[in-house]
Amino acid sequence: MMVNDQRIKPFCCCLLLFIAMAACRQEIKDNPFTIRGTLKKWQPVTLTFAGPETSESDSINPFLDYSLVVKFTNGEEMFEVPGYYAADGDAANSGADSGNKWQVRFSPNAAGQWKFDAYLTHGREIAIAGSISPKDKKEMWHIPGTFDIASVDSLSIGLYATGRLYYAGKHFLEAAETGRPFLKNGVGSPENFLAYHEFDGTFDNGGAGTPTLTNGLHRYMAHIGDWRKGDPGWMDGKGKGIIGAINYMAAMKMNSLYFLTFNAHGDGDDVWPWTGPDAHRRYDVSKLEQWEIVFSHMDRRGIAMNVFTQETENDTILNMGELGPERQLYYRELIARFGHHPGIVWNLGEETNRTPEQLKAYASYIRDIDPYDHPIAVHNHVRVSGKRMQGRPPDPIKETLTPLLGFGTFEVPSLQMYDTTEVHHEVLKWRRLSEQHKRPWVVYLDEIGHWDIGVTTDAAENNNHKMVMKSSLWGAYMAGAAGTSWYFGGEDAPNNDLAAEDLRARHNWWTVSNHAHQFFEDHLPFGEMQNHNELLSNKEAFCFARRGEIYVVYLPKNQTTDLEIGDGNYAIAFYDPLAGGLLLDKPNQGWEITKANSVSLSAYDGLVHKDWVIVIKRK
Repeated sequence: MMVNDQRIKPFCCCLLLFIAMAACRQEIKDNPFTIRGTLKKWQPVTLTFAGPETSESDSINPFLDYSLVVKFTNGEEMFEVPGYYAADGDAANSGADSGNKWQVRFSPNAAGQWKFDAYLTHGREIAIAGSISPKDKKEMWHIPGTFDIASVDSLSIGLYATGRLYYAGKHFLEAAETGRPFLKNGVGSPENFLAYHEFDGTFDNGGAGTPTLTNGLHRYMAHIGDWRKGDPGWMDGKGKGIIGAINYMAAMKMNSLYFLTFNAHGDGDDVWPWTGPDAHRRYDVSKLEQWEIVFSHMDRRGIAMNVFTQETENDTILNMGELGPERQLYYRELIARFGHHPGIVWNLGEETNRTPEQLKAYASYIRDIDPYDHPIAVHNHVRVSGKRMQGRPPDPIKETLTPLLGFGTFEVPSLQMYDTTEVHHEVLKWRRLSEQHKRPWVVYLDEIGHWDIGVTTDAAENNNHKMVMKSSLWGAYMAGAAGTSWYFGGEDAPNNDLAAEDLRARHNWWTVSNHAHQFFEDHLPFGEMQNHNELLSNKEAFCFARRGEIYVVYLPKNQTTDLEIGDGNYAIAFYDPLAGGLLLDKPNQGWEITKANSVSLSAYDGLVHKDWVIVIKRK
């Protein structure tokens, strides 16, 4: 730990005048600030300051009526980062709800010396006063300082090695350190992942769908054995189950997790950041610091954060769906406490009911105060056989996404598909439409099937893995999707979307999903490829290609197809999408030239009972 010995200028306070929002100064003697962190590029730097002694329930709201803002500069780089009230500075372990510590977390994107200027201001609802820049007349203190950041540690792992994921105007996110495209291979359930029994202030508020859970909360007992010595925790041993679950995901090479930060009065009714489910202006500092421990472990294990900020059942609770004070404060607190994480996508809502105008207002506000410009997404309702459902239009995907085409602060359609046979077409549609509007979208497939099915467990009587593999996994990738997440369904107890405790119940599915992910990562320049189904004679097959160089064809079982191909010498190889493994190379089996610039493709070695992926590459 580094300690800067600069002293904070003393000030005095008159409580009555402060309550009236007149300028005031409170005496704080001999309290240096601290700098904590590895001081390596991409890894978080935490600055802790002494400030007003207060509490989560103080009559002067420490979340709303104070504003800590820190400006970080390095040459031409400048980040204006909101800070937050931190109770005693160690609330994850102490459980404290009061104290005089104020913190900011910053993720440096460059090595070298960084300067900072920290300002604490106060005033009625100043935290959401339209700008997080300090107002001189309300300034309580200003503290400058410097620190040095080293280059990426050669021993860094996970997202600390690859760098922040960002939108670069392409159909995929890029890792800032490596420049490589990021292809999401995500776990999509349980959506109430944070309803964990060892988080402070967490309880079942009467949500549906979790009767198999003890007291309605997750324990992840099956994953306690996945916790390893040296892994983090809090309060002398808490957190082993949820940290172990993260370890299991990483071991299966899953690189993204979908979870809600607010489901109060929704399906689970067991996740919220506040001191209570309805205390929308009072935040639970110790709970949020415990969340931070889990999120930091996700960074180290290479798991990006797909943060769903609300769900369809509760998306009018904050300010009746408008961008009002509670919603603004909610976004600010999420960004201040967690915005430094390198793999975040902010999702405006699961199965959103909000209007295009409201969604644009949310996105613009988040973009204005998020110093890192993390990508912004939204998740749609589903189309059900072209019929109107619960008053919704017959095509809610179109209703949600069309008004956002070309909008400058939106990057990621988070698709939910009822009919899995439409996945390929829908991904392709939105990818092409976004290109036409000159702002290419990063298209994610985040939920499939009827709400009660999703992806079944390995042991399910009607296991649907082969169907999902073709229609949704490869169907999405071969249309140019930037990744997938896998929803568990609502009925496959005890491992459904809300009650899932053991991620190994879908161990075989994670293996199949990873086969596709690794294939695209290891064998293809997928960032330079796009769909070319028009080159195939069989409409049941898919083609993804960089024309004249490399062609990938997904061929369903018992099928053949012709492929139009450019002149030249090509090599061919086959891949088993279910079993994975190495590419199979048999140049004289499985294809033949039937006419100029065309080849006829069939199953590898006559094994027509299974699907095949065929790679044809110019020699």
